[in-house]
Amino acid sequence: MRKAGREGGDGGGLRVVGVDPGASVTGWAVVEERGSRLVHLASGLIRPRGGSLPAKLVSLFDALGCVIVKWQPDVACVEKTFVARNAQSALKLGEVRGVVALAAARSGLEVREYSPAQIKLAVTGYGRADKDQVKYAVTKLLALPRVVEEDRADALAAALCCLNRAPAEKILARLGARGRGRPKGLRARVSP
Repeated sequence: MRKAGREGGDGGGLRVVGVDPGASVTGWAVVEERGSRLVHLASGLIRPRGGSLPAKLVSLFDALGCVIVKWQPDVACVEKTFVARNAQSALKLGEVRGVVALAAARSGLEVREYSPAQIKLAVTGYGRADKDQVKYAVTKLLALPRVVEEDRADALAAALCCLNRAPAEKILARLGARGRGRPKGLRARVSP
């Protein structure tokens, strides 16, 4: 799992890049587990350049690719998004998410996706937490010197969610690989 020559590497564990995709601003954050601690390594905002959407998507792809090359994460975590009010916004955001997933997959990373409720639950203990609660929680969990802006906080929260869920997902994957997803003796009941 450890990649040789990785920036900031001192023998830590799983390193995650969390991404909060946005049509005009995309937040990113790199967090690593070190023993029982979760450590913030870097975070930032990508404001894609270009006039047209395709030009902005290329800019986003390139910028996120640079983040991945520099920080060499093991996994990418992307927030699932749902926009019901405006179909155009939903389509545009879907394209941005696709580019984020492509940049991560193209770099050989596993891409994990979590809903906003799952992410909020992982960092605040409440799946319907508001933006200020998320910002406060990530600031405290990572011992940051100051509260960060919304897009960066959402990316940090996505990375924290991934790291918090990783042990359980590893166990479930191992059980599934062995064909032991259900304990012996339990059978599904079928109603007549």
